[in-house]
Amino acid sequence: YATLQAISFTEFGIDGVSNDIIVLSDGLCKLSSPVWNAADKSFVFTAAAPHFDVDGTTVVRGFYRAYIPFNDAKVLWGLENPNDAAKALELSVTTDAATGEQIVENANIAAKNGIISIEYEGFQYSQPKLSVKMKKGYKPAASAVVKTPVKKTITCVKGKIIRKITGTNPKCPTGFKKK
Repeated sequence: YATLQAISFTEFGIDGVSNDIIVLSDGLCKLSSPVWNAADKSFVFTAAAPHFDVDGTTVVRGFYRAYIPFNDAKVLWGLENPNDAAKALELSVTTDAATGEQIVENANIAAKNGIISIEYEGFQYSQPKLSVKMKKGYKPAASAVVKTPVKKTITCVKGKIIRKITGTNPKCPTGFKKK
């Protein structure tokens, strides 16, 4: 299967989203736009193709990729730091059959150059349902609070010479005594 289909969303219907989400797949039929579920912060989408290759025995394996701008990830999942996407989001593939979850050869989430890339590879067709959702119980890492060092001024004396020294940990120069 060398066919590639791409969807670029022009109207997504979620306030604050840029509509610049791009999806790629080798699914030939029923490639869907991701459907957003605000309740569990998830996208669900499908990509369909024949289950077997032209030889009738080789199982067709597919890929699906989505590229989501950082600002959209912030709106959708509340990701303040998009680099947390790999820790915050989980990918799954489910089939229509009673077997439920499917094994995927490769599922990856990465953040680079202002885009979160979501990639699934090696899932079986007929019509799998793919989803990206916020992991249950995910909590973003606490922001490290950077304290601004407090500057102090001390007075140092050497005979009739007086010097004022300012810094976060001021010390009198050699031969001077703190007043």
